Order: sequence, then structure tokens, then C-alpha cells
Amino acid sequence: MVESSQEKKKIFYMVVLILTLIIMLIGATLAYLKLVSSQKPEGTVLYTGTLEINYIDGIYIKDPILYPLNNVDYNTYNNVYRNNFAIRSSGTLDQNIKVDLIITKNEFPANALGYVIYNNKGNEISRGNVPNSGNITMIDNTYLASKDTANYTLIIWLKNNGYNQNDIMGNIVSGRIDVNAVQIKY
Repeated sequence: MVESSQEKKKIFYMVVLILTLIIMLIGATLAYLKLVSSQKPEGTVLYTGTLEINYIDGIYIKDPILYPLNNVDYNTYNNVYRNNFAIRSSGTLDQNIKVDLIITKNEFPANALGYVIYNNKGNEISRGNVPNSGNITMIDNTYLASKDTANYTLIIWLKNNGYNQNDIMGNIVSGRIDVNAVQIKY
């Protein structure tokens, strides 16, 4: 009888073990199915911003022919360097843009060259002097919405100082326009 009692205990524990395994298997299956059914069809979506820059008149400033002028405005076309470019945010995120004028060489005297940048409506955004070398931030932290385009016109001219400027004829100025964007975080 003692043996049958021991065997009954073993059978009882075996049945409990098997039932526990079946319950664990059912629970794990249900948890997996619930997890799978809660996932959205598109999975993980990563949104990025894309910037398209159309340097209509080129990215580089290379030895423009400049004549002394007292001042310029949006409608000045002659005797200046004029560059049109467009920036388009073609991605899904809004951006803040920054436009730099990077001067690599300027043989003109200090403060002899001026620059001005306009938006597509002819409104002046910034104005200043072209350095002998280095960067000028002409536009900074300007909002550009997704799928929107911003058009700009850069004008560089030789400032008339009221004296004969023939001695600086043939001087060289060169550089480029650099555009950067920072995506706006939501």
C-alpha cells in the first residue's frame, strides 16, 4: 500500500505539472497573439526633412565685374553681382534655414563691397559688408514649412567711396552661398 500511495503522489504531481505546462503554453500564446494584433499596419514610421536647393545662378561667386555704386535695391541689375536661388522643403518636416555667404578670397579693401539679400517679394532681409575672408550669416533661423519654397536674391556691389577707385579695378572676390537647415522638433 505504501507503494501505491507513492505512485498516486507521483501521478498527481505529474498531472499538476502537465496542467501547469498547458496553462503556461496557452498564456504565452494569448500574450503573443495580443501583441501581434496590437501592432499598427505601417510599423515604425520615421519622418525626415528633405531640403532641395536650386542655385539658379550658381553656387559660386567668381570674379564678378563690379562698378562703384552709391546704393542698390531689388531692381538693380547692372554693374553688380546678382544671384537668385530657391530653397524648398520637400520632406515631411518643417525646418529653420540658415544661409551663409562664405568668402574664400577678397582682394578689395575692407568694407569696399556690400551685400544685400532679398526675399521673392523684394523685401530686404539683411545687408552688410563683404569680409576679406570668412563667413557671413545672411539669413538665420528662418522658418520654412514642409512643401514650401523660399526664393532669394543676393546682390553684391562695389561701394562708391567718392574717390577714384580705378586702382582696385581687376581685384578678385570669390566664394560661395551655403544653405543649412535644422528640422523643427515636435
